[in-house]
Amino acid sequence: MIPTLSTPMGAELFKLEKYIVNHSCDIEQWFRSQWQNHQAPFYASVDLRNAGFKLAPVDTNLFPGGFNNLCETFVPLSIQAASVAIEKFCPDAKKILIIPENHTRNTFYLKNLYSLHNILSKAGLEVRFGSINDEVKTPEVITIEPDKSITLEPINKKDHGIIIHNDDSSFFRPCAILLNNDLSVSIPNELKDIDQHIIPPLNAGWITRRKSNHFKFYDDVVNEFADFTKIDPWLINPFFEKISNLDFHERKGEEELSQRVGSLLKKIQDKYDQHQIKHAPYVVIKADAGTYGMGIMIAKSPEDVLSLNRKKRNKMSVIKEGVKVSEVIIQEGIHTEENIDGAVTEPVIYMIDHFVIGGFYRVHTAKGKDENLNAPGMHFIPQPFETSCLMPDQGRPCDDEANRFYAYGVIARLALIAAARELEFKS
Repeated sequence: MIPTLSTPMGAELFKLEKYIVNHSCDIEQWFRSQWQNHQAPFYASVDLRNAGFKLAPVDTNLFPGGFNNLCETFVPLSIQAASVAIEKFCPDAKKILIIPENHTRNTFYLKNLYSLHNILSKAGLEVRFGSINDEVKTPEVITIEPDKSITLEPINKKDHGIIIHNDDSSFFRPCAILLNNDLSVSIPNELKDIDQHIIPPLNAGWITRRKSNHFKFYDDVVNEFADFTKIDPWLINPFFEKISNLDFHERKGEEELSQRVGSLLKKIQDKYDQHQIKHAPYVVIKADAGTYGMGIMIAKSPEDVLSLNRKKRNKMSVIKEGVKVSEVIIQEGIHTEENIDGAVTEPVIYMIDHFVIGGFYRVHTAKGKDENLNAPGMHFIPQPFETSCLMPDQGRPCDDEANRFYAYGVIARLALIAAARELEFKS
């Protein structure tokens, strides 16, 4: 299934998509040269938005939590990619410990853990789940469906490593620790000063990582790609700015935020005028660290910031686990002109190592094309790549399902290169 575009594709974006499809060999060679110099994150997901005149990432998640939403036909590719990734980080790995988020009662997230376990175990690893939640004192079997469950176990620190040692005398010391917890609040003491491989690295957690920093690296990657492809980098890159020292409760920094919103809206409008785009520009203001669609608001004018009521200020003040928001990224809003049965949608692309392993559509029946779709009420439609995640079919139209998703995979991998450089810089 492929969504329909509710507006004709702009000439320049169509030209770019056509170039990507018809020059895939050159593009893949360019990617290979990048991966010779940079180590891809173990896994990642990238949210894209397609406005018809612009196709760009709006978020890159280094602790993806939606493996259950991927099409099962591409599990073999996921297993192969996971095997490659593990060999790079820990060539002799036999055992791996997954550390999940603490909110493990979320059914959808539990299904994600089950799917991730399935991929890694079929890659030849012994896989167990270890909790950094102090409330987990004994092994807990959590039923997901009648025939599916996972066991969450407490962890201990011993001899500079993490182990699982239960009353039944079983002893499990993993070769590697896979974080599926984005470390929003802090780095747990259990994960400090240990001799096991931690993937992704601790500096990938939101306690240190910033979205604005990621998009600075993405700027560089896009400019290099634009030099290679001779395109306007704006077609695949959202404008953004960062602002710090905010306090939404106390309305501290509100005037500066309003001014910066106004200047970015003007910058977008100038670009719209250049490309003869009739849409009204907007920006997305979101916490510079964090996930789950929290700490996000839309602004279409500077006054939108000044007129926030108490409820909206409260929503912008804190994110996951009560972390206070003092830094935001102001990002160019990208209209999503894709829809499925009239509901707006956006593609989410999943990768393990530098391989695209599939994706899904995030669909929301109650949201508009200029709103955040990562919100309650969303649902997901798994999207298999018809033939290959990595190569298009040059004998078919650009908007063919396989070719459209190849283009999505190219843009997502640009964001993946940015993430790789970001982690290297912070190491």
